[in-house]
Amino acid sequence: MPSDFDFIVVGAGPSGCAIASRLASSSKRPAVLLLEAGGDNKSSDYLIPSERFTLAFSQPGLNWGYKTTPQEFCKNREIDYSRGKGLGGSSAINFSCWLIGADEDFNEWAKRVGDDAWNWENVKQRFKKIESYHVEVPKDVQKWLGPKPEDHGTDGPLHLSYAPVWEKGIHHVYEAAEEVGMGTNPDVNSGNPIGMGMGIFTMYKGDRTTASCYLDGAPSNLSVLTNSPISKVLFDGKRATGVRTIDGREFYASNEIILSGGALNTPQLLMLSGIGPTDELQKHGIEVVHELLEVGKNLQDHCFSGVSILQKPGTSNRMAFETDADATAAARAQYLKDKTGQMTEYYTSTPMGWFQSDAILASDEFKALDESTQELLHKSTVPHFEIATHVPPLFIGDHQLQPTDSYVTALAFPMNPQSHGEVTLASANPADLPLVDPKLLSHPYDRRAAIEALRSTMNLLEAPVFAKDTIKMIGCPKSRSDEDCLEHIQATLMSSWHMCSTVRMGKDGDSKACVDTSFRVLGIKNLRVADLSVLPLLPNTHTQSTAYLVGETAAEKLIAEYGLDLSSKL
Repeated sequence: MPSDFDFIVVGAGPSGCAIASRLASSSKRPAVLLLEAGGDNKSSDYLIPSERFTLAFSQPGLNWGYKTTPQEFCKNREIDYSRGKGLGGSSAINFSCWLIGADEDFNEWAKRVGDDAWNWENVKQRFKKIESYHVEVPKDVQKWLGPKPEDHGTDGPLHLSYAPVWEKGIHHVYEAAEEVGMGTNPDVNSGNPIGMGMGIFTMYKGDRTTASCYLDGAPSNLSVLTNSPISKVLFDGKRATGVRTIDGREFYASNEIILSGGALNTPQLLMLSGIGPTDELQKHGIEVVHELLEVGKNLQDHCFSGVSILQKPGTSNRMAFETDADATAAARAQYLKDKTGQMTEYYTSTPMGWFQSDAILASDEFKALDESTQELLHKSTVPHFEIATHVPPLFIGDHQLQPTDSYVTALAFPMNPQSHGEVTLASANPADLPLVDPKLLSHPYDRRAAIEALRSTMNLLEAPVFAKDTIKMIGCPKSRSDEDCLEHIQATLMSSWHMCSTVRMGKDGDSKACVDTSFRVLGIKNLRVADLSVLPLLPNTHTQSTAYLVGETAAEKLIAEYGLDLSSKL
Protein backbone atom coordinates (compact mmCIF):
# COMPACT_ATOMS: atom_id res chain seq x y z
CA MET A 1 0.00 0.00 0.00
CA PRO A 2 1.29 3.51 -0.81
CA SER A 3 1.90 5.99 1.99
CA ASP A 4 0.76 9.14 0.17
CA PHE A 5 -2.88 10.07 -0.42
CA ASP A 6 -5.01 13.11 -1.18
CA PHE A 7 -7.26 12.58 1.84
CA ILE A 8 -6.96 10.46 4.98
CA VAL A 9 -10.05 9.63 7.04
CA VAL A 10 -9.50 8.22 10.54
CA GLY A 11 -12.37 6.09 11.81
CA ALA A 12 -14.81 3.92 9.84
CA GLY A 13 -18.04 4.68 11.67
CA PRO A 14 -21.06 6.32 10.00
CA SER A 15 -19.36 9.70 9.54
CA GLY A 16 -16.03 8.31 8.37
CA CYS A 17 -17.51 5.77 5.95
CA ALA A 18 -19.78 8.39 4.41
CA ILE A 19 -16.92 10.86 3.96
CA ALA A 20 -14.44 8.35 2.53
CA SER A 21 -16.95 6.84 0.13
CA ARG A 22 -18.30 10.17 -1.13
CA LEU A 23 -14.84 11.67 -1.61
CA ALA A 24 -13.54 8.61 -3.44
CA SER A 25 -16.63 8.44 -5.66
CA SER A 26 -16.45 12.09 -6.72
CA SER A 27 -15.71 12.68 -10.39
CA LYS A 28 -12.03 13.56 -9.88
CA ARG A 29 -11.43 10.28 -8.03
CA PRO A 30 -8.93 11.48 -5.39
CA ALA A 31 -6.81 8.93 -3.55
CA VAL A 32 -8.50 8.34 -0.19
CA LEU A 33 -7.28 6.25 2.74
CA LEU A 34 -9.77 5.11 5.40
CA LEU A 35 -8.04 3.95 8.58
CA GLU A 36 -9.88 1.89 11.21
CA ALA A 37 -8.60 0.69 14.60
CA GLY A 38 -10.71 -2.49 14.58
CA GLY A 39 -11.38 -5.35 12.20
CA ASP A 40 -13.63 -5.85 9.18
CA ASN A 41 -16.67 -7.03 11.20
CA LYS A 42 -17.81 -9.27 8.34
CA SER A 43 -19.08 -12.27 10.32
CA SER A 44 -22.74 -13.07 9.66
CA ASP A 45 -23.08 -13.68 13.41
CA TYR A 46 -22.88 -9.91 13.87
CA LEU A 47 -25.92 -9.19 11.71
CA ILE A 48 -28.77 -11.13 13.35
CA PRO A 49 -31.63 -8.67 14.02
CA SER A 50 -32.93 -10.27 17.23
CA GLU A 51 -29.48 -10.02 18.82
CA ARG A 52 -29.13 -6.27 18.38
CA PHE A 53 -29.40 -5.67 22.14
CA THR A 54 -26.71 -8.20 23.10
CA LEU A 55 -24.06 -7.95 20.37
CA ALA A 56 -22.10 -5.16 22.05
CA PHE A 57 -21.53 -7.40 25.07
CA SER A 58 -21.30 -10.85 23.47
CA GLN A 59 -18.57 -9.75 21.04
CA PRO A 60 -16.03 -7.72 23.03
CA GLY A 61 -13.76 -7.43 20.01
CA LEU A 62 -16.32 -5.06 18.47
CA ASN A 63 -16.45 -2.80 21.53
CA TRP A 64 -13.89 -0.35 22.92
CA GLY A 65 -15.30 -1.24 26.34
CA TYR A 66 -15.37 2.23 27.84
CA LYS A 67 -16.76 2.94 31.30
CA THR A 68 -17.35 6.35 32.79
CA THR A 69 -15.57 7.55 35.86
CA PRO A 70 -17.73 7.13 39.01
CA GLN A 71 -20.81 9.32 38.56
CA GLU A 72 -21.60 11.48 41.58
CA PHE A 73 -25.32 11.72 40.84
CA CYS A 74 -25.67 8.03 40.00
CA LYS A 75 -24.52 6.65 43.37
CA ASN A 76 -20.89 6.74 42.19
CA ARG A 77 -21.49 3.96 39.70
CA GLU A 78 -19.29 3.52 36.63
CA ILE A 79 -21.71 3.58 33.70
CA ASP A 80 -21.22 1.45 30.58
CA TYR A 81 -20.06 3.66 27.73
CA SER A 82 -19.77 1.19 24.86
CA ARG A 83 -18.35 2.39 21.54
CA GLY A 84 -18.09 0.32 18.38
CA LYS A 85 -14.76 -0.85 16.99
CA GLY A 86 -14.20 -2.03 13.42
CA LEU A 87 -15.83 -1.25 10.09
CA GLY A 88 -19.19 0.35 10.77
CA GLY A 89 -18.04 1.80 14.10
CA SER A 90 -20.83 2.06 16.62
CA SER A 91 -23.40 1.26 13.92
CA ALA A 92 -22.05 -2.30 14.15
CA ILE A 93 -23.01 -2.70 17.83
CA ASN A 94 -25.80 -0.20 18.50
CA PHE A 95 -29.48 -1.06 18.83
CA SER A 96 -30.22 -0.30 15.16
CA CYS A 97 -32.65 2.57 15.78
CA TRP A 98 -33.04 5.11 12.97
CA LEU A 99 -34.58 8.28 14.33
CA ILE A 100 -34.09 11.73 12.85
CA GLY A 101 -35.46 14.06 15.53
CA ALA A 102 -37.19 17.42 15.62
CA ASP A 103 -37.01 19.94 12.79
CA GLU A 104 -36.52 22.72 15.34
CA ASP A 105 -33.38 21.07 16.71
CA PHE A 106 -31.72 21.46 13.32
CA ASN A 107 -32.97 25.03 12.93
CA GLU A 108 -31.40 25.75 16.33
CA TRP A 109 -28.17 24.09 15.18
CA ALA A 110 -28.08 26.34 12.10
CA LYS A 111 -28.73 29.38 14.28
CA ARG A 112 -25.97 28.56 16.77
CA VAL A 113 -23.28 28.01 14.15
CA GLY A 114 -24.48 30.60 11.64
CA ASP A 115 -24.78 28.20 8.70
CA ASP A 116 -28.02 27.34 6.90
CA ALA A 117 -26.54 24.04 5.74
CA TRP A 118 -27.84 22.75 9.08
CA ASN A 119 -31.42 24.00 8.91
CA TRP A 120 -34.22 21.49 8.60
CA GLU A 121 -35.01 22.03 4.93
CA ASN A 122 -31.42 21.32 3.97
CA VAL A 123 -30.68 18.41 6.30
CA LYS A 124 -33.94 16.75 5.28
CA GLN A 125 -32.61 16.46 1.74
CA ARG A 126 -29.32 15.05 3.03
CA PHE A 127 -31.15 12.42 5.06
CA LYS A 128 -32.95 11.37 1.89
CA LYS A 129 -29.56 10.92 0.24
CA ILE A 130 -28.57 8.45 2.98
CA GLU A 131 -31.76 6.39 3.14
CA SER A 132 -33.30 3.49 1.32
CA TYR A 133 -36.44 3.74 3.41
CA HIS A 134 -38.80 0.77 3.09
CA VAL A 135 -42.08 2.15 4.42
CA GLU A 136 -44.13 -1.06 4.44
CA VAL A 137 -45.74 -1.91 7.81
CA PRO A 138 -47.88 -4.92 8.80
CA LYS A 139 -51.58 -4.51 8.04
CA ASP A 140 -52.68 -4.89 11.65
CA VAL A 141 -50.79 -1.74 12.73
CA GLN A 142 -51.51 0.53 9.77
CA LYS A 143 -54.09 2.24 11.97
CA TRP A 144 -51.23 3.78 13.94
CA LEU A 145 -48.29 3.84 11.52
CA GLY A 146 -48.12 5.30 8.04
CA PRO A 147 -44.85 6.88 6.89
CA LYS A 148 -45.16 8.65 3.55
CA PRO A 149 -42.71 7.53 0.87
CA GLU A 150 -42.23 11.11 -0.35
CA ASP A 151 -40.84 12.12 3.04
CA HIS A 152 -37.94 9.69 2.85
CA GLY A 153 -35.08 8.62 0.61
CA THR A 154 -35.47 5.52 -1.53
CA ASP A 155 -32.10 4.95 -3.18
CA GLY A 156 -29.46 5.76 -0.56
CA PRO A 157 -26.83 3.26 0.59
CA LEU A 158 -28.44 2.53 3.98
CA HIS A 159 -31.44 0.19 3.93
CA LEU A 160 -34.08 0.76 6.63
CA SER A 161 -37.21 -1.26 7.34
CA TYR A 162 -39.84 -2.24 9.87
CA ALA A 163 -40.05 -5.84 11.03
CA PRO A 164 -42.49 -7.79 8.82
CA VAL A 165 -43.93 -9.57 11.89
CA TRP A 166 -44.33 -7.89 15.26
CA GLU A 167 -44.26 -9.56 18.64
CA LYS A 168 -47.55 -10.36 20.31
CA GLY A 169 -48.99 -7.43 22.24
CA ILE A 170 -46.95 -4.59 20.76
CA HIS A 171 -50.04 -2.85 19.39
CA HIS A 172 -51.23 -2.37 22.98
CA VAL A 173 -48.70 0.45 23.34
CA TYR A 174 -50.56 2.57 20.80
CA GLU A 175 -53.90 1.88 22.42
CA ALA A 176 -52.39 2.81 25.79
CA ALA A 177 -50.97 6.09 24.46
CA GLU A 178 -54.40 7.05 23.19
CA GLU A 179 -56.12 5.98 26.41
CA VAL A 180 -53.91 8.16 28.61
CA GLY A 181 -53.97 11.14 26.23
CA MET A 182 -50.35 10.96 25.05
CA GLY A 183 -51.30 10.41 21.43
CA THR A 184 -49.73 8.49 18.57
CA ASN A 185 -47.60 9.54 15.61
CA PRO A 186 -47.72 7.76 12.21
CA ASP A 187 -44.15 8.82 11.40
CA VAL A 188 -41.75 9.97 14.13
CA ASN A 189 -39.20 10.68 11.37
CA SER A 190 -41.26 13.40 9.69
CA GLY A 191 -39.53 16.24 11.55
CA ASN A 192 -42.20 16.19 14.24
CA PRO A 193 -41.53 13.27 16.62
CA ILE A 194 -44.26 14.08 19.15
CA GLY A 195 -46.47 11.07 20.01
CA MET A 196 -46.01 7.32 20.30
CA GLY A 197 -44.67 5.83 17.10
CA MET A 198 -42.36 3.15 15.85
CA GLY A 199 -38.76 3.76 14.98
CA ILE A 200 -37.64 2.27 11.70
CA PHE A 201 -34.50 0.18 12.02
CA THR A 202 -31.21 -0.35 10.24
CA MET A 203 -32.27 -3.80 9.11
CA TYR A 204 -33.29 -5.24 5.79
CA LYS A 205 -34.11 -8.69 4.46
CA GLY A 206 -33.06 -10.39 7.67
CA ASP A 207 -29.78 -8.56 8.28
CA ARG A 208 -28.89 -5.47 10.25
CA THR A 209 -27.31 -2.79 8.06
CA THR A 210 -24.31 -0.74 9.17
CA ALA A 211 -22.12 2.08 7.89
CA SER A 212 -19.94 -0.45 6.09
CA CYS A 213 -22.63 -0.44 3.39
CA TYR A 214 -20.97 2.75 2.14
CA LEU A 215 -17.90 0.67 1.33
CA ASP A 216 -19.74 -1.90 -0.81
CA GLY A 217 -18.48 -1.60 -4.35
CA ALA A 218 -16.03 1.16 -3.39
CA PRO A 219 -13.85 2.47 -6.24
CA SER A 220 -10.21 1.39 -6.43
CA ASN A 221 -9.00 4.85 -5.37
CA LEU A 222 -10.41 4.19 -1.88
CA SER A 223 -8.01 2.20 0.30
CA VAL A 224 -9.37 0.72 3.54
CA LEU A 225 -6.92 -0.33 6.22
CA THR A 226 -8.27 -2.13 9.30
CA ASN A 227 -6.58 -3.02 12.61
CA SER A 228 -4.66 0.25 12.43
CA PRO A 229 -5.18 2.37 15.55
CA ILE A 230 -3.64 5.83 15.30
CA SER A 231 -1.15 7.17 17.84
CA LYS A 232 -1.00 10.78 16.65
CA VAL A 233 -1.48 13.29 13.86
CA LEU A 234 1.76 14.53 12.30
CA PHE A 235 2.41 18.24 11.73
CA ASP A 236 4.71 20.61 9.92
CA GLY A 237 4.33 23.62 12.18
CA LYS A 238 0.59 24.08 12.38
CA ARG A 239 -0.23 22.20 9.19
CA ALA A 240 -1.33 18.58 9.48
CA THR A 241 0.63 16.38 7.11
CA GLY A 242 -0.14 12.79 8.08
CA VAL A 243 -0.82 10.24 10.78
CA ARG A 244 1.21 7.62 12.60
CA THR A 245 -0.23 4.28 13.68
CA ILE A 246 0.51 2.76 17.06
CA ASP A 247 2.76 0.21 15.35
CA GLY A 248 4.81 2.98 13.71
CA ARG A 249 3.52 3.18 10.12
CA GLU A 250 3.09 6.66 8.66
CA PHE A 251 0.66 7.87 6.02
CA TYR A 252 0.52 11.33 4.47
CA ALA A 253 -2.24 13.46 2.95
CA SER A 254 -1.64 16.29 0.47
CA ASN A 255 -5.08 17.82 1.03
CA GLU A 256 -6.82 17.01 4.32
CA ILE A 257 -6.84 14.67 7.29
CA ILE A 258 -10.35 14.11 8.63
CA LEU A 259 -10.78 12.69 12.14
CA SER A 260 -13.98 10.67 12.53
CA GLY A 261 -13.22 8.63 15.63
CA GLY A 262 -16.25 9.74 17.60
CA ALA A 263 -16.88 11.92 20.62
CA LEU A 264 -14.46 9.99 22.86
CA ASN A 265 -11.63 8.91 20.55
CA THR A 266 -11.37 12.11 18.51
CA PRO A 267 -10.64 14.48 21.43
CA GLN A 268 -8.25 11.87 22.81
CA LEU A 269 -6.36 11.75 19.50
CA LEU A 270 -6.26 15.54 19.23
CA MET A 271 -4.77 15.81 22.71
CA LEU A 272 -2.27 13.02 22.07
CA SER A 273 -1.26 15.00 18.97
CA GLY A 274 -0.69 18.22 20.91
CA ILE A 275 -4.00 20.01 20.33
CA GLY A 276 -6.07 20.81 23.39
CA PRO A 277 -5.91 22.50 26.80
CA THR A 278 -2.28 23.29 27.65
CA ASP A 279 -2.55 22.15 31.26
CA GLU A 280 -3.96 18.78 30.21
CA LEU A 281 -1.20 18.23 27.64
CA GLN A 282 1.61 19.31 29.96
CA LYS A 283 0.30 17.04 32.69
CA HIS A 284 1.18 14.11 30.42
CA GLY A 285 4.36 15.51 28.91
CA ILE A 286 2.82 16.13 25.48
CA GLU A 287 4.32 18.94 23.40
CA VAL A 288 1.73 21.64 22.67
CA VAL A 289 1.23 22.13 18.94
CA HIS A 290 -1.78 24.41 19.39
CA GLU A 291 -3.78 25.37 22.45
CA LEU A 292 -7.49 24.73 21.99
CA LEU A 293 -9.06 24.98 25.41
CA GLU A 294 -12.40 23.30 24.71
CA VAL A 295 -11.12 20.04 23.22
CA GLY A 296 -12.65 17.29 25.36
CA LYS A 297 -15.09 19.66 27.07
CA ASN A 298 -18.88 20.06 26.65
CA LEU A 299 -19.58 16.29 26.62
CA GLN A 300 -23.33 15.66 26.42
CA ASP A 301 -25.32 12.44 26.40
CA HIS A 302 -28.81 11.02 26.78
CA CYS A 303 -29.48 8.64 29.63
CA PHE A 304 -32.42 6.50 30.69
CA SER A 305 -34.03 4.56 33.48
CA GLY A 306 -37.17 2.44 33.35
CA VAL A 307 -39.74 0.11 34.86
CA SER A 308 -41.57 -3.10 33.89
CA ILE A 309 -44.97 -4.68 34.30
CA LEU A 310 -45.37 -8.38 34.99
CA GLN A 311 -48.33 -9.71 33.03
CA LYS A 312 -50.53 -12.78 33.08
CA PRO A 313 -49.00 -15.89 31.47
CA GLY A 314 -49.61 -15.97 27.72
CA THR A 315 -49.91 -12.20 27.29
CA SER A 316 -46.68 -12.35 25.30
CA ASN A 317 -44.59 -15.19 23.88
CA ARG A 318 -41.06 -13.88 24.46
CA MET A 319 -40.07 -15.78 27.63
CA ALA A 320 -41.57 -19.04 26.40
CA PHE A 321 -39.46 -18.77 23.26
CA GLU A 322 -36.23 -17.67 24.96
CA THR A 323 -36.31 -20.46 27.55
CA ASP A 324 -37.07 -23.21 25.04
CA ALA A 325 -33.70 -24.47 23.82
CA ASP A 326 -35.24 -26.49 20.99
CA ALA A 327 -37.27 -23.53 19.76
CA THR A 328 -34.33 -21.14 19.77
CA ALA A 329 -32.08 -23.69 18.04
CA ALA A 330 -34.71 -24.25 15.37
CA ALA A 331 -35.13 -20.49 14.94
CA ARG A 332 -31.39 -19.99 14.48
CA ALA A 333 -31.26 -22.84 11.95
CA GLN A 334 -34.15 -21.25 10.06
CA TYR A 335 -32.39 -17.89 10.09
CA LEU A 336 -29.12 -19.35 8.81
CA LYS A 337 -31.05 -21.09 6.03
CA ASP A 338 -32.95 -18.15 4.59
CA LYS A 339 -32.87 -15.24 7.11
CA THR A 340 -36.50 -15.62 8.08
CA GLY A 341 -38.35 -16.81 11.17
CA GLN A 342 -38.36 -15.84 14.80
CA MET A 343 -34.79 -14.51 14.84
CA THR A 344 -36.11 -11.65 12.71
CA GLU A 345 -39.21 -11.19 14.90
CA TYR A 346 -38.22 -11.01 18.57
CA TYR A 347 -36.63 -7.76 19.70
CA THR A 348 -36.96 -6.29 16.21
CA SER A 349 -39.85 -3.88 16.87
CA THR A 350 -39.54 -1.21 19.52
CA PRO A 351 -42.33 1.34 19.94
CA MET A 352 -40.72 4.73 20.50
CA GLY A 353 -42.37 8.04 21.20
CA TRP A 354 -41.43 11.58 22.17
CA PHE A 355 -43.54 13.77 24.40
CA GLN A 356 -43.84 17.18 26.02
CA SER A 357 -44.55 17.75 29.69
CA ASP A 358 -46.53 20.54 31.33
CA ALA A 359 -45.02 19.49 34.66
CA ILE A 360 -41.53 20.09 33.34
CA LEU A 361 -42.45 23.49 31.91
CA ALA A 362 -44.02 24.51 35.21
CA SER A 363 -41.03 23.41 37.30
CA ASP A 364 -38.57 25.68 39.06
CA GLU A 365 -35.76 23.81 37.33
CA PHE A 366 -37.12 24.79 33.91
CA LYS A 367 -37.68 28.40 34.96
CA ALA A 368 -34.04 28.63 36.06
CA LEU A 369 -32.79 27.85 32.52
CA ASP A 370 -31.56 30.69 30.30
CA GLU A 371 -34.10 32.38 28.08
CA SER A 372 -32.89 30.88 24.80
CA THR A 373 -33.06 27.32 26.18
CA GLN A 374 -36.56 27.90 27.51
CA GLU A 375 -37.57 29.24 24.11
CA LEU A 376 -36.28 26.11 22.37
CA LEU A 377 -38.09 23.80 24.80
CA HIS A 378 -41.35 25.63 24.09
CA LYS A 379 -41.14 24.81 20.36
CA SER A 380 -44.01 22.59 19.24
CA THR A 381 -41.83 19.77 17.86
CA VAL A 382 -39.14 19.72 20.57
CA PRO A 383 -39.79 16.85 23.03
CA HIS A 384 -39.02 16.86 26.74
CA PHE A 385 -38.70 13.10 27.08
CA GLU A 386 -38.84 9.82 25.16
CA ILE A 387 -40.46 6.48 26.00
CA ALA A 388 -39.45 3.18 24.38
CA THR A 389 -41.09 -0.17 25.12
CA HIS A 390 -40.67 -3.89 24.38
CA VAL A 391 -36.95 -3.81 25.05
CA PRO A 392 -35.05 -6.49 27.03
CA PRO A 393 -35.92 -6.82 30.75
CA LEU A 394 -33.43 -4.24 31.97
CA PHE A 395 -35.56 -3.02 34.86
CA ILE A 396 -37.19 -5.86 36.79
CA GLY A 397 -35.81 -5.27 40.29
CA ASP A 398 -35.33 -8.47 42.27
CA HIS A 399 -37.89 -10.43 40.24
CA GLN A 400 -36.57 -13.59 38.57
CA LEU A 401 -38.29 -14.11 35.23
CA GLN A 402 -39.79 -17.56 34.68
CA PRO A 403 -40.58 -19.34 31.40
CA THR A 404 -44.29 -18.69 31.94
CA ASP A 405 -43.85 -14.98 32.66
CA SER A 406 -44.95 -12.20 30.37
CA TYR A 407 -43.60 -8.70 30.79
CA VAL A 408 -43.26 -5.29 29.19
CA THR A 409 -40.23 -3.16 29.99
CA ALA A 410 -40.37 0.55 29.18
CA LEU A 411 -37.51 3.04 29.15
CA ALA A 412 -37.75 6.73 30.06
CA PHE A 413 -35.24 9.11 28.45
CA PRO A 414 -35.04 12.75 29.55
CA MET A 415 -34.26 15.00 26.59
CA ASN A 416 -32.44 18.34 26.27
CA PRO A 417 -29.69 17.46 28.78
CA GLN A 418 -28.10 20.42 30.53
CA SER A 419 -25.32 18.43 32.21
CA HIS A 420 -21.91 18.78 30.57
CA GLY A 421 -18.93 16.53 31.14
CA GLU A 422 -15.47 16.02 29.70
CA VAL A 423 -12.98 13.62 28.14
CA THR A 424 -9.41 13.76 29.43
CA LEU A 425 -6.29 11.64 29.02
CA ALA A 426 -5.32 8.80 31.31
CA SER A 427 -1.76 9.02 29.99
CA ALA A 428 0.28 9.87 26.91
CA ASN A 429 0.07 6.24 25.82
CA PRO A 430 -2.35 6.02 22.85
CA ALA A 431 -3.24 2.45 23.83
CA ASP A 432 -4.71 3.63 27.15
CA LEU A 433 -8.42 4.42 27.16
CA PRO A 434 -9.34 8.04 27.87
CA LEU A 435 -11.03 9.13 31.08
CA VAL A 436 -14.69 9.93 30.47
CA ASP A 437 -16.81 11.90 32.94
CA PRO A 438 -20.19 12.87 31.44
CA LYS A 439 -21.43 14.17 34.83
CA LEU A 440 -24.81 12.52 34.23
CA LEU A 441 -27.72 14.14 36.10
CA SER A 442 -25.43 16.81 37.54
CA HIS A 443 -27.76 19.59 36.39
CA PRO A 444 -31.01 20.09 38.35
CA TYR A 445 -33.07 20.33 35.15
CA ASP A 446 -31.93 16.87 34.05
CA ARG A 447 -33.03 15.37 37.36
CA ARG A 448 -36.45 17.04 37.04
CA ALA A 449 -36.86 15.85 33.44
CA ALA A 450 -35.85 12.31 34.42
CA ILE A 451 -38.39 12.22 37.26
CA GLU A 452 -41.27 13.46 35.08
CA ALA A 453 -40.30 11.12 32.25
CA LEU A 454 -40.37 8.15 34.62
CA ARG A 455 -43.75 9.14 36.05
CA SER A 456 -45.22 9.44 32.55
CA THR A 457 -43.81 6.04 31.63
CA MET A 458 -45.48 4.44 34.65
CA ASN A 459 -48.74 6.16 33.71
CA LEU A 460 -48.52 4.69 30.22
CA LEU A 461 -48.01 1.18 31.61
CA GLU A 462 -51.06 1.61 33.83
CA ALA A 463 -53.41 2.38 30.92
CA PRO A 464 -56.54 0.17 30.82
CA VAL A 465 -55.28 -1.93 27.91
CA PHE A 466 -52.31 -2.99 30.03
CA ALA A 467 -54.08 -3.03 33.40
CA LYS A 468 -56.43 -5.86 32.40
CA ASP A 469 -53.45 -8.23 32.05
CA THR A 470 -51.05 -6.77 34.64
CA ILE A 471 -50.14 -8.68 37.79
CA LYS A 472 -47.90 -5.94 39.20
CA MET A 473 -45.31 -3.33 38.32
CA ILE A 474 -41.71 -4.43 38.99
CA GLY A 475 -38.31 -2.77 38.90
CA CYS A 476 -39.98 0.49 39.90
CA PRO A 477 -39.63 3.21 42.57
CA LYS A 478 -41.21 2.69 45.99
CA SER A 479 -43.67 5.53 45.31
CA ARG A 480 -44.31 8.35 42.85
CA SER A 481 -42.68 10.95 45.09
CA ASP A 482 -39.79 13.02 43.74
CA GLU A 483 -37.48 11.43 46.29
CA ASP A 484 -38.37 7.82 45.49
CA CYS A 485 -38.37 8.38 41.73
CA LEU A 486 -34.95 10.02 41.86
CA GLU A 487 -33.61 7.27 44.10
CA HIS A 488 -34.70 4.66 41.54
CA ILE A 489 -33.28 6.66 38.64
CA GLN A 490 -29.89 7.23 40.24
CA ALA A 491 -29.57 3.55 41.15
CA THR A 492 -30.47 2.25 37.70
CA LEU A 493 -29.53 4.97 35.18
CA MET A 494 -27.82 3.87 31.94
CA SER A 495 -26.28 5.77 29.05
CA SER A 496 -27.98 5.85 25.65
CA TRP A 497 -24.51 5.99 24.04
CA HIS A 498 -25.38 9.32 22.41
CA MET A 499 -22.18 11.05 23.53
CA CYS A 500 -21.32 14.17 21.55
CA SER A 501 -20.02 17.78 21.46
CA THR A 502 -16.44 17.29 22.74
CA VAL A 503 -14.91 19.13 19.74
CA ARG A 504 -17.75 21.54 19.30
CA MET A 505 -18.65 23.43 16.14
CA GLY A 506 -19.29 27.15 16.39
CA LYS A 507 -19.43 30.45 14.56
CA ASP A 508 -16.63 33.03 14.56
CA GLY A 509 -16.08 34.38 18.05
CA ASP A 510 -17.64 31.43 19.87
CA SER A 511 -15.27 30.85 22.79
CA LYS A 512 -16.33 27.19 23.07
CA ALA A 513 -15.83 26.33 19.41
CA CYS A 514 -13.10 23.92 18.28
CA VAL A 515 -14.09 23.64 14.61
CA ASP A 516 -15.85 25.93 12.16
CA THR A 517 -18.90 25.02 10.09
CA SER A 518 -16.65 23.48 7.43
CA PHE A 519 -15.24 21.15 10.12
CA ARG A 520 -11.78 22.82 10.13
CA VAL A 521 -9.91 22.57 13.42
CA LEU A 522 -9.42 26.17 14.50
CA GLY A 523 -5.81 27.34 14.26
CA ILE A 524 -4.65 24.30 12.27
CA LYS A 525 -4.41 23.81 8.51
CA ASN A 526 -5.47 20.66 6.64
CA LEU A 527 -7.10 19.03 9.70
CA ARG A 528 -10.83 18.55 10.13
CA VAL A 529 -13.11 16.76 12.55
CA ALA A 530 -16.35 15.22 11.31
CA ASP A 531 -18.24 13.03 13.76
CA LEU A 532 -20.62 13.48 16.69
CA SER A 533 -17.97 15.37 18.63
CA VAL A 534 -18.69 18.52 16.56
CA LEU A 535 -22.38 18.82 17.47
CA PRO A 536 -23.21 22.23 19.01
CA LEU A 537 -26.20 20.63 20.76
CA LEU A 538 -27.43 17.10 21.32
CA PRO A 539 -30.50 16.53 19.09
CA ASN A 540 -33.50 15.05 20.89
CA THR A 541 -33.30 11.72 19.15
CA HIS A 542 -31.07 8.66 18.75
CA THR A 543 -27.89 9.97 17.18
CA GLN A 544 -26.95 7.24 14.70
CA SER A 545 -28.70 9.21 11.97
CA THR A 546 -26.92 12.41 13.05
CA ALA A 547 -23.54 10.75 12.61
CA TYR A 548 -24.37 9.86 9.01
CA LEU A 549 -25.66 13.40 8.47
CA VAL A 550 -22.38 14.88 9.72
CA GLY A 551 -20.42 12.65 7.35
CA GLU A 552 -22.54 13.50 4.33
CA THR A 553 -22.35 17.21 5.11
CA ALA A 554 -18.58 17.15 5.54
CA ALA A 555 -18.19 15.26 2.28
CA GLU A 556 -20.34 17.76 0.39
CA LYS A 557 -18.37 20.69 1.77
CA LEU A 558 -15.02 19.07 0.96
CA ILE A 559 -16.09 18.08 -2.54
CA ALA A 560 -17.27 21.62 -3.23
CA GLU A 561 -14.20 23.26 -1.69
CA TYR A 562 -11.73 21.12 -3.61
CA GLY A 563 -13.74 21.13 -6.85
CA LEU A 564 -13.92 17.36 -6.93
CA ASP A 565 -17.31 17.21 -8.62
CA LEU A 566 -18.48 20.07 -10.79
CA SER A 567 -22.13 19.07 -10.31
CA SER A 568 -21.96 19.21 -6.51
CA LYS A 569 -23.01 22.12 -4.36
CA LEU A 570 -24.11 22.64 -0.76
